[in-house]
Amino acid sequence: MTVQRILLIACALLSLPAFAQEDITVGFQYQGTSSTNLSKMRGPIHIAEFTDGRGSENSRLVTPSDLGNSAASAGYQAELPLAEIIRDAFVQAFEHGGATLTEAGDSMRIVGNLLASEVTMADREGVPSIQITLRTNIQLQGGGRTIWQTTLFGRGIAPASEGLVAAIHAALDRSIRELLGDDYFLLEIM
Repeated sequence: MTVQRILLIACALLSLPAFAQEDITVGFQYQGTSSTNLSKMRGPIHIAEFTDGRGSENSRLVTPSDLGNSAASAGYQAELPLAEIIRDAFVQAFEHGGATLTEAGDSMRIVGNLLASEVTMADREGVPSIQITLRTNIQLQGGGRTIWQTTLFGRGIAPASEGLVAAIHAALDRSIRELLGDDYFLLEIM
């Protein structure tokens, strides 16, 4: 192969459009969708850092899908790791409920692992909508053992015109309601 041909191929490859994830700002602020009073918990609780078990190299990745927007052909990524956004949503909900949070110690602790984030387009009564499901394993630990655990399926749906961020907010709200509405979980912490 001649040098000219190699240079021509290299220039052609460099001129191809680069596909990157579109950055989105989730900026979730808990609005109090759960009325659970956590001020009478047995004691303080620590919400540990959540892990990301999705197996993705990009912890900020929400979805690799373009959702019909060719500008985001490689998907969407959040401003922070998605597991961190989920953890922060739980911290906000516990604070809103009056829980005493602690940073460490021998108190009870909540440990979370993001298992999956799945985004699809759906037709909701003729309205194109974005549906996201955040599947998160939650464990309540205390005394060196797991006291209680579940997998939350936080599904959020929003009209496509409102965007992916609105669907993520709905999924986070649903995850919070699911956890704070679980009678067995509440029996363990109250």
